[in-house]
Parts: sequence; structure tokens; C-alpha cells
Amino acid sequence: MKKFFVFFAFVIVTIVAAQAQPRFGVRAGANYSGISGDNVDNLDRVFGFHAGITSQFYVTPDTFLTIHPEILYSQKGAEYEATGFKVRLDYIDLPVLARINAGPLYFEGGPQLSFRIKEEINSDADDPVYLYKPDQLLRRGSFSYVAGVGLAATPLGLSIGVRYNGEISNINNNDDIQNIRSNWFMLTVSFLLPSKERAPVETEVETDTELDTETEIE
Repeated sequence: MKKFFVFFAFVIVTIVAAQAQPRFGVRAGANYSGISGDNVDNLDRVFGFHAGITSQFYVTPDTFLTIHPEILYSQKGAEYEATGFKVRLDYIDLPVLARINAGPLYFEGGPQLSFRIKEEINSDADDPVYLYKPDQLLRRGSFSYVAGVGLAATPLGLSIGVRYNGEISNINNNDDIQNIRSNWFMLTVSFLLPSKERAPVETEVETDTELDTETEIE
């Protein structure tokens, strides 16, 4: 996990050094999450939500390529209605996404670190997981990838999109439990605050048109 911290620290420092005037805003929306892995295909997906802070850093002057680091509170989990089993996991997600802006349409993707801050597991006494504490079952941190597409109204700072998130690392923390990973869809809306634009630099160099106009007046 240490290499993931180093990687994200490098990305953040590079972004900040490259752009002195980023845009900041808020993001919120709905999650539709599930858990996949060995012998857990019968689990049903559950709804949750996400909310947090987003930002935008320009990589190219024409805004074709931008970078979007975010800090999100995100609810994930799964359930099995037949037995009453349900797990809800609350995370702090730290995605760093590269975005290609093609007019109002955008495509984005990148890595994400997640840290579990809260959990709720409901199960019967006959269920094997009932014998374990959450930290005995699940790791606190995980690493995943994010891919998405959406529409953005650039002058207004509004955007709406969908994302798919899939965990690369296993979230189980017990050799007796099968390998499991979370995956979730996001319907997300964001608003970026206006950035302060630099005033244009005045110049004393006259254009050919201005010289021609002055000549005609004389």
C-alpha cells in the first residue's frame, strides 16, 4: 500500500506545480454497488450515495486535457435478501482522473485509493461471517480504477456523468474468506466554481489595420 501513497503524492505535487489557478467545486450523486468474487455471485446490489469536493487542473491551453483530483464520501455494499444478510461500507475515495473534453462530451479515467471509515454488517448467527469482526473480514484500504463518460456545460461549471468503479485489490482480510472485490456504478453531478481569469496584457504594438485607419484619417 505504501507505493500507492507515493504514487498519489507524486501525482498531486505534479498537478499543483503545473497549474497555479485550478477550479474547485462540489460533486454528489447515487451509487449502485455490489460485491463479486468466489462464491458471492448471488449477492444483490444496493443503492448508496456519494458527495464531496472536486477540482480541475488544465494540462493543455485549449482545455482538451484536464486532471480532476477528488475527495468523496461514498457508500457501497451488497445484500442477500433470502437470508437477510447485508453489508454497508462507507469509504473516503480519492480518485485522480484524466479527462478528455470533446466539446460538451467528456471521457475520463484513472486510479483511485479508498479508505473504509465505517461499516455495518447484518447477518444471522448461523452465517460464518457472524463470528468475525469487520476488521477481521475486510481491509481498511483498497485500490481501484475508474472509467466514465458525461456531458459538461463548461461556461456554467455544471456536468453530469456516469462512472464505473472496479476494485483491483481484494478487500477481504481473512484467509478463510474467499477473494472478494467491490464494484459500483455512479450517477454523478458536479459544479465547478468560476476561476479568476487573468486580465489581458496590453501592448503598444499597432496592427496593420490600425496603421491603415490612421493613415486614411490623416
